[in-house]
Amino acid sequence: MTPPLPLDSRPSVIPRDDAVAPASTPQPQPWRPWPLRVYARWLRETSFRRHLSVAVALGTLCLALLMAAVNAWQGGRQVRAMLMEQGGRVAANLASNSSLALLYAAADNADEAVRASLAFPDVMGIEIRDTKGRLLLALGPERDRLPTTTAAAVPDPAASEPWLDQETEDSWAFAAPVWTRPEASPFDVTLRPAQLLGHVRIVLSKATLHRTQTSLFLANFGVAVLFASIFLLAVRFLILRLTRPLGALSQAMERVELGDNDARAPAGGPRDIAAMADTFNRMITALQERETELAAHRDHLEDLVAERTLELSDAKERAEVASRAKSQFLARMSHELRTPLNAVMGYAQILKMDATVTPKQRNGLDIIHSSGQHLLTLIVDILDLSRIEAGKAELRVGPVELATRLQAVVDIVRVMAADKNIELDLVLDPRLPATVLADDKRLSQILLNLLGNAVKFTHVGGVTLRAQVVPSDDLERGHVLLRFEVQDTGVGIAEDQVERLFEPFEQAGNAEQRVGGTGLGLAISRQLVRMMGGEIRLESRLAEGSQFWFEISVPVQRAA
Repeated sequence: MTPPLPLDSRPSVIPRDDAVAPASTPQPQPWRPWPLRVYARWLRETSFRRHLSVAVALGTLCLALLMAAVNAWQGGRQVRAMLMEQGGRVAANLASNSSLALLYAAADNADEAVRASLAFPDVMGIEIRDTKGRLLLALGPERDRLPTTTAAAVPDPAASEPWLDQETEDSWAFAAPVWTRPEASPFDVTLRPAQLLGHVRIVLSKATLHRTQTSLFLANFGVAVLFASIFLLAVRFLILRLTRPLGALSQAMERVELGDNDARAPAGGPRDIAAMADTFNRMITALQERETELAAHRDHLEDLVAERTLELSDAKERAEVASRAKSQFLARMSHELRTPLNAVMGYAQILKMDATVTPKQRNGLDIIHSSGQHLLTLIVDILDLSRIEAGKAELRVGPVELATRLQAVVDIVRVMAADKNIELDLVLDPRLPATVLADDKRLSQILLNLLGNAVKFTHVGGVTLRAQVVPSDDLERGHVLLRFEVQDTGVGIAEDQVERLFEPFEQAGNAEQRVGGTGLGLAISRQLVRMMGGEIRLESRLAEGSQFWFEISVPVQRAA
């Protein structure tokens, strides 16, 4: 059986799209001491099982150390009290057996009592001194640790109980007074008081206390470690019971991520993890069902798209055939219509020059000529729009003297403006180049359309044509960006009719505002400007006037 992978080394199983989310700007991490950085890195690089095992082991070890230390401290207190009580009894017993030695200043009288005291465990030294501090007897390896205590240093000269005279890190020094109690005589009127003969002192080692504390600590620590080991084994079993199902679930998720949609997580382990595995399995089943439905729907859409594509292809082919037929028809009809129309207009001009024509007849001839001219303009506009929409219109670039061409355009429209008694101005930027490379005919056609419309819809005020150079750093070397503006003080255009204005056969405004025309001029002008790489813009306010403008980039012809 393959062991489960560490939980933190497995890829996420959350479904995700193929598209990669844009990387966000990394935020600066706060400074942390190196132990915290090492700990954080360890958390990232180790598995959940390792985290849990180390946490339980450290917690159990700390608990074992704490229990051992507490038990050793409590046991040490008890042993200390017992040893101090033993030292006091040894000192008191020695004091009661040393009275003759002090009374007669003969150390031999206390030899047996001293040797009996030295026989007690941990007694390291004994001395006997009189009340003046003179040493009577000193025995034992640690007798040098005994302090020289005079009677003035005794806590209570009348005391009869032993006391702790001195304590160091590894020993105690106990002292006890030696009294003589004279026997009562029937001849004594008063009781004679007891007499202080001296003091005895003993040094009691703490070795037993230290050994006891150490042995208690080791014993308690051993028991705690044994308990901790058993506890860790139980916890390890529980961890394995927890992490194995999680590992199996993670492996199933990894297989699904790699494309194995039949992978399923085994149902086992604790109830919560089993519920998680069951939920994952149901989610994968639901996703499979959705994928099946999506695949069926996708196949249906592909069939539908193929069918529609075939229909569109047939429709496109029919439209192309119809467009070619329309183009051929318009080409033939333009020739067939313009030839007799030019003949009619020419014959009308000839008749007008006849001196025998009456004024009434001359008026009729004028009507014939103007109607023919209007019909010819309509035919030419329709043919232009047809060629542009068919993509057959081409720009014929050549040298254009800007100032001369713009003045000629204005002069053509000036007669119409003079008939309406409105002003027509031309404003030229001094920075305009003398000659540029452009399609002279198409540029004139655009400006004539814009100026003609402006004059048509202006009844008071005037019309202005401006040409200027627009500074730009994005142009190619040797090019210039030209801006042409046509501004009028006419009737203006409502905002909701601006887009309709550029549609073929459309005229903005109400019936009273509309004047003669085909409604093709602006549509043709917009297409021509787009062919030149620009776009016609319009700013207008109703009853205040309009401003049409466009920008095109053209090469500058340098003087030879």
